Amino acid sequence: MATTHDAEQLAGAAAKVLTRGAGSAAEWGPVRHGFEGWFWRHGPLGDYSGRLDTLYREQLSASVVRQWRFALFDVLMNASSPDTAADELTALLKELTATPAAVPPETPSPPPPSQDHLDFRGGTFNGTVAAVQHNYHYGTVPAPAAWRLVGQVGPVEFGVRPTRHVPGLPDVPPYVRRDCDDDLRTRLEHNGLVLILGEPYAGKSYTAWHGVRSLTKHLLYAPDSGDDLRAVLSALDGKPGDYVIWLDEVTDHLGSGGLDLKLLGRFTALGAVLVGTISPNEYYRRRSGTAPGERVVAAARTVELAREWSDAELERLAGLDDPRAYPAYMWSGREGAASYFAIGHLLFDEWRRVGTQVQHPRGQLLVRVAVDLARCGVRGAVPPELLRAVEEQYGAEERESFEEALAWATTPLFGVSGLLVQGDTTGTWRAYGALVAEALRAGGNLEPVPDGVWWTLLDRSWPGLAVDRDAVLDAARTVLGPRLKGEDMALMIAFAARVGPEERRDLLHRAAAVGGIQGDVELATFFLTFGGVPLAMPYLERAAEAGSSWAATTLGGVLRDRAETWLRRAAEAGDPAAAHRLGDMLVGTGREDEAIHWYRKAAAAGRREVALSLGALLSRWRDPEARVWLSYAAAWGDARAAGELGVHLSWEPEPDEAKVVSLYERAARAGDANAAHNLGLWMVRKSQGEGPVPFEEAMALYRQALDGGVTDVELSIAQLLELEGKLAEAQDWYRRAADANPTGLLAALPLPPPEGDVPQVPDTVTE
Repeated sequence: MATTHDAEQLAGAAAKVLTRGAGSAAEWGPVRHGFEGWFWRHGPLGDYSGRLDTLYREQLSASVVRQWRFALFDVLMNASSPDTAADELTALLKELTATPAAVPPETPSPPPPSQDHLDFRGGTFNGTVAAVQHNYHYGTVPAPAAWRLVGQVGPVEFGVRPTRHVPGLPDVPPYVRRDCDDDLRTRLEHNGLVLILGEPYAGKSYTAWHGVRSLTKHLLYAPDSGDDLRAVLSALDGKPGDYVIWLDEVTDHLGSGGLDLKLLGRFTALGAVLVGTISPNEYYRRRSGTAPGERVVAAARTVELAREWSDAELERLAGLDDPRAYPAYMWSGREGAASYFAIGHLLFDEWRRVGTQVQHPRGQLLVRVAVDLARCGVRGAVPPELLRAVEEQYGAEERESFEEALAWATTPLFGVSGLLVQGDTTGTWRAYGALVAEALRAGGNLEPVPDGVWWTLLDRSWPGLAVDRDAVLDAARTVLGPRLKGEDMALMIAFAARVGPEERRDLLHRAAAVGGIQGDVELATFFLTFGGVPLAMPYLERAAEAGSSWAATTLGGVLRDRAETWLRRAAEAGDPAAAHRLGDMLVGTGREDEAIHWYRKAAAAGRREVALSLGALLSRWRDPEARVWLSYAAAWGDARAAGELGVHLSWEPEPDEAKVVSLYERAARAGDANAAHNLGLWMVRKSQGEGPVPFEEAMALYRQALDGGVTDVELSIAQLLELEGKLAEAQDWYRRAADANPTGLLAALPLPPPEGDVPQVPDTVTE
């Protein structure tokens, strides 16, 4: 099926064949059977059998033809395979309208009589003979007495397209007063031709229907497209009165047998108001012409109907007591509410049908992106760049290029609008409003907006675009609300990161209550950020106990900072133990000078245990004072102090080796692992060149050091094994040494700024 126009033409032809067949008992059987089968194969669910039976029993009229034309058109546009449906319907029409071959008569027929001549030649008569006179007309038009009052004609019979069926509601929504209604009623007060100018689906037929209802005593007749209007005039001949002739699309009633000035004058004299519709371009083109049909257009009284509804019209629409009214008020846009109701549902079906997914997969996806943007609170048109950015959240669709998809989505359908509509700024696009309304309505059966679309809109700045972050947030709260109130912890955390502190706190409380490490981590982070350290502590502890290394690290730092705060307060109050512990905390933080200060404060207050800490720190600086403090601590039996004193004495220019070894032995026996390592190293070094290596003794000392967690013991063990000739074991320990204390780690760190001058560190350590 090539175009929407083709579908409309085919539906009109089929409606005529169907209704004509319903008027003939001889033809109805095959007509009903053929159409019933076609509806069954291609139509939506519905009792077409019952409707066909009703058609056979009801009085046929132009309005009945229109109703079936709409039904056939909807099936053609919404069939799973529109081309197949169109082909089958075309074949059915050919079959039902085929003319059988003529059988030649045995004898020539006499010429037909003319005018009122009565010809009884060749007749055989028995009894009384009655003659009947036949008057010849241009067509068959019911007598005016059979016409109905305008108030008895419904909007669908007038050509108003029904909208999507909603149980319990009329197929045509209630009429909304248009701004031009008063002008139209004024023009209808006088006989003659009145034309309503408007674009397709601007609401011309509905406006005309409402307007003629003010002519309460008028009888109405609506000839079909292309009917000879002289037949209508013949039906009125000699019967002046009050009539409305509804011509719908007036261009279908111009030309041969159509309306001209002479015919218009005779209709007017008989009391007829002729009402028709025409597009503005067609009207202005024709009214300046000289053909009979063009001259009659120029003689018409006109009212112009805009497609885009005014604010006043939209306000009246919003006030309707109809659940379909407010969505139309919200989403009809520049295309107008009449178009929204007439073809919005058809556009939605065209977008969502399986055939579109097969033929234009990316185009269908692109329309969904635009619809979802509107669902997310983006009210205006957006450029292709934003459509591309959001499209990434749906997964790749490579069967169509982006440009091909956009071209398809913006191509007008039904002669009115594409699925995507251009915005006020050239090159920007938005979804046709009815698509959004259909998606939002209950039972819209459209997939949820991917979470990533919300984050794309909220996390990036879109300067100059119709992306109102607050509007997007409000829409997200509405759409995501049920999940945020449920147990979707990941969504709670993700949404919390994009809202203000108070809302974030509530969401993170909910996430933590759901369970899981991440909820505790995020809530703890929130409290730490906003100064609520005491509130963060239970969540840090719970997350750390559950295995979060970040929580454990952060908790340790928080506890250390709190410990320093309290120790400093106690030390400043004169507590020597607090001063000692504060000094220990400061060592390694770059505040060793302050540590010395607190160590001396503790010593001055009589805390003897501080001697080891003070002496060890001074020894790192090779300060001679270290010997005094370490000797004092060792004298109190401190094994570590003895080991540290041994190391310190070994650095002297001419160390007392016996004294050093004695201190190492004393400390090692007392369990000091560092002293055991140092003693083992001394034994191996001393034996080289002087005799066999004391392998067992040294290895025992190294094992003691290894158990005590001393660094680099693995390397010492490897070297000892190599000296002993145990190369395989040595290689194994060299590997352990490399794993325990890897070198060349600078390469794993980020590069410094270009002006930095970092010396190269060798990958290996040479003895």
